[in-house]
Order: sequence, then C-alpha cells, then structure tokens
Amino acid sequence: MKSIELQLQIAALAPHFIAVALIAARLLPVVFLCPVLGGEAAPTTVKLGVVLALSLCVHFAGGIAPLEIVNDPLTFAGLVVREFSFGAALGLVASLPFDAARMGGKLIDLFRGSSAEAALPHAGTRESAAGDGLYQLLVALAITGAVMPLMLQGLFHSFAIVKLGAFVHTESAAMHVVALAGTALGTGLAIGAPVAASAMAVDCVLGLASRAAPQMHLQDVGSPLKILAGGAVLFLTLGVVAERLLAHAATADIAMSSLLELGR
Repeated sequence: MKSIELQLQIAALAPHFIAVALIAARLLPVVFLCPVLGGEAAPTTVKLGVVLALSLCVHFAGGIAPLEIVNDPLTFAGLVVREFSFGAALGLVASLPFDAARMGGKLIDLFRGSSAEAALPHAGTRESAAGDGLYQLLVALAITGAVMPLMLQGLFHSFAIVKLGAFVHTESAAMHVVALAGTALGTGLAIGAPVAASAMAVDCVLGLASRAAPQMHLQDVGSPLKILAGGAVLFLTLGVVAERLLAHAATADIAMSSLLELGR
C-alpha cells in the first residue's frame, strides 16, 4: 500500500520535475555567461543555486510548464538540448556588453604596452589591467543600477513569449546574434580608440623628434610616454566610457526581446 502511494506521489510530482528541469536548462547558460547573475567570478555552487532558485520561482510563481505532457525520455532529452541552446543564445546576448568592456580594455593596454602579463611576468595572469578594470566597473554599475532588473525582466519575459520546448532555430536568429557580436566588437574598438590615437601620436612625435635630433636617443622614453599619455586619456574619458558601456548594457533586454521574436 505504501509503495502504491509513493508511486502516485512520484507520478504527481513528475510534471513539476520536468518543468523545473527544462527551465533550468534555459537558465543555466545565462547564469554561467552573464556576469550580473554569476558569470565566471562566482563559484559553481553559487551559480547552480541561483539557477535552481530562479527555476523554482519561474515554475511555481509564474506557472510556466511545457505545453505538452512529456512521457518519453528521448523527447525530454531533445527538449533539454533545445532549451540549453536557446539559453546559450540568451546568455551570449546578455554578456556581450561586458565582453565589449573587456575588449576595449585589452585594446587600451595593447597600445599602451602595459598589460599585466608584460608588467608582472611572474604574477601568473594573462588578463590586462584595463580590461579587467572596465569589466568590473561595468558589472558594478549594472548591479547597482537599472541594468540588472532589465536583464531579469527580459529573461523572465522569454518564458512568456517562447514557451518551453517551442524555440525554433532559424537563420535570422543566428544572424541577429552575429550582428550583436559585431556591435559589441565595435563598442570595444570605440572605447580603445582615444588611447590608441594618443599612443600613435606619441610615436609620431618621437619619430619626428628623433629624425630632427638623432643624438637625443628618444627611443627609450617612448614606452613610458605611451603608458603615461594613455593612462591620462583613460582617466579623463573614464566617465564617457562608463556611460557608453552602461548604455550598451541597458539595451540587452531589447536585444533579447528581438531574439525572442525571431525564435518563436
């Protein structure tokens, strides 16, 4: 008698387990890719806890469940793969503004010649100082501002527009993600452009001075001047850079909404 009751309870809970698993399959890549929800900085246990908490909230509070009853394990596995791929696209779109900040910082250090690998060869890190600094700055601004609620709103809205297991992989959705990646790359290049211009201006001035007075040996002061000039330009334009990055991050929910419409 007890075994029959246990089987009935398991059968009653099975639809909830399936719904939570499919929701978690969509949220897992987003939490692991998007820095405001976890990203690479948070421990794996914390990110898995966030995925579980959000999945339970979406299912029980939002009433999100599969459109059809899933009884076949092969069908369930196919739905999990589909939801995971859709979540990977959403996570990539949500993380692109932060990648743009890191790309812009790496470009800055590339032209300044002051990457952490070159300045601290024994530190064991290959991350540029400016890239990591701009990345952490954008994460802090996004968490303390309106960006994080907008991203969560877009993520929760995805379950209302694209039902569980209903995502369709189309060429237009893939090209939309590629276009967003190109926009992020352009933002990173625009962030590093002023510092790159200052570094090339220093090289130009020193080159002309060396041709005019070769006995001064100005080659040795080129690297310190580029580091100093690039740092000064970055310090003076940091507010503009932060505003541009924050504006780019604030459009992530719009980009996610466009992806949702293409994947319906």
